[in-house]
Amino acid sequence: MALGYVGKYGQLKVLSTEFLSLKFMEELEQKWDDFIKILSGTTYRREIDEFSALYKIPDLIDVVLNAHMMRTMQSAAFAAPPEARSFITAYLSKWDIENIKLILSAKVLGYTVEQTEKFLVVQHDTPAGILAGIITKDDYKTMLAQKDVEGVVNSVLKYGYGKVLLKYLDSAKRNSDISEMVLALDLYYYNVLIEEYKLHNITERIIGEYIAESIDVRNIMNMLKGLSYGYKNLGQYVIKGGNIGEKELTEIASKGAEYMLDHIPFKINDAIERYKSEGFLGYIENALRRELYKKYISEFRHSSFSLAFIFAYMLRGEMERDELRNIWFSRYYNISKDRSSALKIAKYVLSEN
Repeated sequence: MALGYVGKYGQLKVLSTEFLSLKFMEELEQKWDDFIKILSGTTYRREIDEFSALYKIPDLIDVVLNAHMMRTMQSAAFAAPPEARSFITAYLSKWDIENIKLILSAKVLGYTVEQTEKFLVVQHDTPAGILAGIITKDDYKTMLAQKDVEGVVNSVLKYGYGKVLLKYLDSAKRNSDISEMVLALDLYYYNVLIEEYKLHNITERIIGEYIAESIDVRNIMNMLKGLSYGYKNLGQYVIKGGNIGEKELTEIASKGAEYMLDHIPFKINDAIERYKSEGFLGYIENALRRELYKKYISEFRHSSFSLAFIFAYMLRGEMERDELRNIWFSRYYNISKDRSSALKIAKYVLSEN
């Protein structure tokens, strides 16, 4: 037992009681018209009060859910002892990367600052990177203010992200396609995460297993998207460090999406059948994420006084944000009950924990 985790474990154990129960979320779905009112009776009240005067529905929902999730991430970051802080920082940088992807996409599509900033993953107007000591609030303002992709890339050159993006800038400008940039950011993220894991000698084997399976999930989705878009050299989209090797992955992918899905080490038959019927990749991505949550939230949560328990807390926060978004937007945009139900995750995870 690492002594640095003892006091922090108690803090997160108490904060964990604030997560919404499966029963609460199921009832919330039935009382969808009172979504904000019901959430106001929970710890989401803080974000609802702060942003209600600034945003209207449906934008308010995204802002509140993202901000609340980042408050969860902040609690987790502060719970990490000094020896694990750099690793947690590397993990949290994924939200900075998601924000950069969003801003780049917005510039390609010609969206305004106002149309973009409400979707950034921030906490009380504080970007994720500030929690991790990476991208600052002013940096985000600068990025949003840029008129094009080149401006965004130049604005983050002082960070590793910018250097990664720079080599794909000419191609992105020429083709108005940032897919190579998106992949490069993913590769960079996992490379840094793995290096931090090794560098800080994280002794908890289960953390390494989670990283490897997370990479498998991302690689599977990269292959499927590559096949969907007709990309040629699928090998360049494989992130190293997963359990499924590049050769094996590209070999099964070369035989087509359906063949590939029938040969992956995840039991997601329900999602595969839906995908074959409807061609909607969201079923696959959602199901793969569900399998990670099912396996690791429970295992992490039972690892008291450890880095794994901090991960359980973060993953639970991420899952809750996704579940609430599914509840709200499925009803708001009149998504069929069948599809909405197929995209649920919490009922498969929380019922087993």
